[in-house]
Parts: sequence; structure tokens; C-alpha cells
Amino acid sequence: MTIFRRVRDLLPKRPRPVRVVTDSTADLPPDLASDLGITVVPLQLIFGEETFRDGVDLSSEEFFRRLERSKELPTTSQPSVGEFQQAYEELAQSTGRILSIHLSSGFSGTIGAAQQGAAALGDRCRIDVIDSGSVSMPLGLAAIAAARAARDGEDLDACEERAHSVLRRERIAVALDTLEYLRRGGRIGRAASFLGSLLRLKPVLTIRDGGAFPLARVRSRKKALQAVVDICLEDGVPEEAVVMHATTPDDARSVADELRRRHPDLVVHTGRFGPVLGVHGGPGMLGLVVVLKEEGSWS
Repeated sequence: MTIFRRVRDLLPKRPRPVRVVTDSTADLPPDLASDLGITVVPLQLIFGEETFRDGVDLSSEEFFRRLERSKELPTTSQPSVGEFQQAYEELAQSTGRILSIHLSSGFSGTIGAAQQGAAALGDRCRIDVIDSGSVSMPLGLAAIAAARAARDGEDLDACEERAHSVLRRERIAVALDTLEYLRRGGRIGRAASFLGSLLRLKPVLTIRDGGAFPLARVRSRKKALQAVVDICLEDGVPEEAVVMHATTPDDARSVADELRRRHPDLVVHTGRFGPVLGVHGGPGMLGLVVVLKEEGSWS
């Protein structure tokens, strides 16, 4: 053994960085996920006899075009236990700590598959699996916060707390252009769908406690977009915001402009809903998630 090896072995070893895993319903732009080192496990979309990996084999643009033409509503399927196990096995080669954060167990069995995949690794790697209680960019922002903490050298517990902090401070509102896709997917009763169609009401929903809940019904698209902004800004001072759309980029820009008008220093991002959420919300869906500042940091 050389003197150089002996000295190296005596030096304190730098801990290997925490790695973050999420699923495709986080709707993360691929470039951002790659830059932050976030592993994304895709759900599946089934159109008849064809199966696609969400965000891999089928883009949002292609999906919504196909959805509007399709007579039958596509279905979705969670990743398998084996897919999660494989993702964890690959990451465990370069780290001993993984934070895996996923869509609400109220919407999917994905979290259960992730937990089983993590259990398969035994003591070889510490894997903390979190139920975000949410979906789309509310989930995505939590994964981003955890990945940024990991990049800064924080330990697993600190990364997990960063994710939980974002989830606690999020305010979410989603405007639907139609209730038809929720009805076709069995998410609401026919009577509620009929009432919405008859009165041409535009429903505004939120995601809370792992489920979707109605907030308002308004009579025009313009009022629905206004309600989305008002609801998300009513509880505090915004720190960051993401506007998501399915097929209406102009509406997304309009909402982003309104946010900047009210809060000129606010960081506002825009993005696009992925196919899995699009199955249930349909074309015209628009969502806003705002992360409020911690109370102690309000100015």
C-alpha cells in the first residue's frame, strides 16, 4: 500500500448525494429532470390494444390530438413493482439514500408499487417513499425542492423536509372546460355531468388531502381563469407559481401575466399537463399552483 493510499483512506469520506425519484404524473420537463438528476418512472397509457409509456412514447401534443379523435377514453396503469425496483437498483450503485415521491394514493396505486420496489432492496439502500397527496406540478415542485437540496449536499431527512415544506405551502386550483372526461372516467356521476353541461358551467377544482374537491362553478371561461388566480392568492404572499395547460397556451400566458401584474417580483413558470392527468381533465384543462412564502419571510 502506498503512502498516498494510506492518506486517502484516512481522509473523511464525502457522503454520496441523495437521489430523487418521482413518477411521470409530476409533469416535469425532461431537461429539468435531467439537470437536477431526478429519475422519472413512467406510468402507462392504454389506447385500445396500444400501450404507451407516459412522457416517453407519447408526447402531450400527440396525446391530446389523439384524445379528441378517440371514441373510447384511454385508460392508465401504474408502474410495476419491478420497474421501481430496477430504478432503485440502478441508483443504489451510486448512492445509499433515495427519496421517492409520488402522486396521491387516492388517485393511483403507484405509491404501493414504489414501496414494494423499495422493500425488495432490503438494507442495501435507505429509500424513503413519500405520498405527496397531490399530482402534476404540485408533486413536481416538491420533487424539484428535494433535488435542489440534494444538489446542495443536504442529507435525506433534510431533502424530505424540503419536499414536505413545499407541499404544505402550495395552493392549487384547476379549471376544467368540460366535465365530460371526468364522467367518462367514472370520477363523477352522470347527474353532475349533465347539470354542468346544461348550464354550461365551468368547474374549478382543487387537490386536497389526496383527492379532488370542487371549489366553484362559474359561467364563462374568463371567470374560471379569474377564479383560479383569486383562489391561489387569497391565503398569503406567493413565492413561486406554475401555470399548467392542456391545449390552451394563450390562456396560460394570460394567467401568468395576471400573476405578474399583481406580484411583479413573482417567479412564474408555465408548463403542460401530461397525458395521465389529461385522460381525466380533458382538453382545455388549466391549472395553477402557487407556493406561498413561509410566514416569517413575508415582507
